[in-house]
Amino acid sequence: MGQGFETAKRRLMIREIHIANFALIDELSLEFDDGLTVFTGETGAGKSILVDAIGLLLGERASTGQIRSGCEEAEVSGVFALPRGHARLSALLEEMAIAPQDGTIIIRRRITRGDRNRILINQTPFPLAALKKLGQGLVDLHGQHDHQSLLDEGTHAASIDDLPEVRAPVERYRTAYEAYIAVKTEFDSFEARAAALSERREMLEFQSRELRDLALRPDEETAIDDELRLLSSSGERSEAVAAIVALLADPDDSIEKRIAAVMKKLDTLVRFDASVKPWLDDVGNALAVMAELETFCGAYLDKTGAPDPARLDWCNARLAKIQRLKKKYACSFAELVGKADRLSADLAAVDNIEADRAQLAAKLRSAREACTAAGNELGAARRKEARRFDAQVTAAMARLGFTGGVWKTEFTPREEPCSDGLEGIRFLVQTNPGEPMLPLSATASGGEVSRLMLAIKSVMAGHDRIPILIFDEIDTGIGGVLAGNVARALSALSATHQVLCISHLHQIASQAEHHFRVYKEQEAGRTVTQVISLPEGERIDEIARMLGGDSAAAREHAKELLGRRKI
Repeated sequence: MGQGFETAKRRLMIREIHIANFALIDELSLEFDDGLTVFTGETGAGKSILVDAIGLLLGERASTGQIRSGCEEAEVSGVFALPRGHARLSALLEEMAIAPQDGTIIIRRRITRGDRNRILINQTPFPLAALKKLGQGLVDLHGQHDHQSLLDEGTHAASIDDLPEVRAPVERYRTAYEAYIAVKTEFDSFEARAAALSERREMLEFQSRELRDLALRPDEETAIDDELRLLSSSGERSEAVAAIVALLADPDDSIEKRIAAVMKKLDTLVRFDASVKPWLDDVGNALAVMAELETFCGAYLDKTGAPDPARLDWCNARLAKIQRLKKKYACSFAELVGKADRLSADLAAVDNIEADRAQLAAKLRSAREACTAAGNELGAARRKEARRFDAQVTAAMARLGFTGGVWKTEFTPREEPCSDGLEGIRFLVQTNPGEPMLPLSATASGGEVSRLMLAIKSVMAGHDRIPILIFDEIDTGIGGVLAGNVARALSALSATHQVLCISHLHQIASQAEHHFRVYKEQEAGRTVTQVISLPEGERIDEIARMLGGDSAAAREHAKELLGRRKI
């Protein structure tokens, strides 16, 4: 594909499409290049099938009726080469978690008679709504199809905002709006919490008083458990210590006497064998330990008496209260201690509601005023640029066959700021003098809507956000000078967009850089739609056919038309 392909790599384009078992197409693979590509052929050859197939890649609904007769499934896949530095598309891909592979996106759409349809984007399954969202950012398809951004009034504000003088106010408004929404969200959350706290005030006061009166201390539960264990075991502990004292102080065979006897024998051994010395030292230490133990046990017995019944009752009652509240609030002791602090904070918040509300309300007013100021600035910029835009589109409409037609951008103020501004924006059109201004969706045929989109795209060529355009039926009901004007507009638009166009007019076909012929033939007794890329010589033949025949005069005229394109 040579130099054209190198140019194409710099911006978004459909690079390839593969279609299998779709309508009259058995299997078809096409490669595309940048610039203006035209599809021509006899009526009924199947040109619209190509548009339907591309529509599936853009999120249009599928039907089992599109599956080729005798087949169980159909598949359409497309390879999209991505541009560098396309911020809007990059943000969309990031939002959808789609990671381009080698600078491309591959979309596959499979439809089956068993209703097991699949959508894959770079081998990852996606729902139809996601594909439609992606498709709206990739391609504008115009004709008898739903995939037309021009008919979606939700896109009209974005078209105005793409105008160069509006972009900076848009960013300033977006920043102010996001700040306003953040404060509004904070205020709404505060109001909801304040209302809930006010309703619960009595309960909060009771719970706070209940926990405050208990005056819990960190680790108190463990300390009471330990104290209760000591109080309830005084008898067992006294008995055990008395027994130790008896063993240590037995006058007939006390432990000290036996250890002293052992030491005496070890001392004799040490005189003859120095290696016994460590044992002598250890036994000496044991004798000292036993003496200390006897002193400790005596003192322990003196202080271990009968437990204080009042203290025992207090500990049991205190622990019972703690256990009851832990069960009541379904929490641990540590969480119970923290709950008391939270309840106090909630009650303080209730007491401070009015002061906090006033502070937040002032903050909200300030944010809204800043948002409104930015919105007014944006609105003024939009209206100024829209007047120029409307005049340019109206002029383009006149060149494209809408003599006396008028284009108008309508602004409708809103009561509340929205993400796209302080006013709603939609396009109205008058296609003929004396007719009312109407929304685009209520105006014209597919061919007329396509020419209206061509007018808009011609005006916005340098800063359009959707770089692939497909026109079907744009030449319906036109000819002569008007056809030439449409052809030149398409050619000019292809300098900034990849443009695919299905046409019956030689004026448009001769302006194209790339030409495909669509035809039907019989294979094994079945009708099959084929598409072939035409070299220069065959282009002459095809344009001659479109001129009305294959005479020498028609061929000479076709050569002349193609020659003009090259000048």
